[in-house]
Amino acid sequence: MARSGRGRSLATATWAVFMMAPVHVEAGDASVGFVAEYAALCGTPARDSYSKLVAHAEGLGWAKVARTSNAELAALMQLSDKGIAEGKAEGYVTGASNATLTKMVGGRPLHFVATHVRSNILNMVGCYLYDFEAVAPVDPAGVTRLLGIEPAYTRELGGITTTVWGPSPNIPGTLDTHLTFVPPRSPAVAKVGFDGVMLKVSIGAPKGNGGE
Repeated sequence: MARSGRGRSLATATWAVFMMAPVHVEAGDASVGFVAEYAALCGTPARDSYSKLVAHAEGLGWAKVARTSNAELAALMQLSDKGIAEGKAEGYVTGASNATLTKMVGGRPLHFVATHVRSNILNMVGCYLYDFEAVAPVDPAGVTRLLGIEPAYTRELGGITTTVWGPSPNIPGTLDTHLTFVPPRSPAVAKVGFDGVMLKVSIGAPKGNGGE
């Protein structure tokens, strides 16, 4: 079924900065635990609520940080803000909240972004995990095992590799899951604000206070 123009625009505003791809790492590298960290954050019931998701992350040892604490985090959040502003200007986005957190995993920092986009169509809670120091893609097989379904497709476009899975039977309420890799020094960095890996999912919620 084709999406309405507003539906496409809402997805653009919500996901403007959060594209994705596959990741493969060497044993002992911090990225070995990347999918496990994602599962602990986004695979729990707390994913249905922005405030509960942030509190859950803090309970797992994630600490809130200013977006300016990391140049790539700042760049991608700036792009996200631009998408939200465009949605507000077009009249369908009514508000947005976000939290940026970090945690040392395997000796290097991962970053987690939780979002809540409110609109007159529906609300979305976003769950995004980043490893800005990754120099190789994560093996999508680990994500496949977590979600319990095979990928819908893998695509390489403009220097960005993305693997996408449909809604997971193992994690109810989620929309598509995206795993993305942006190689170091890729021209795509100028478009998305970062290099490394990202794993993300959004969860739909009723408009109004849904997902808060």
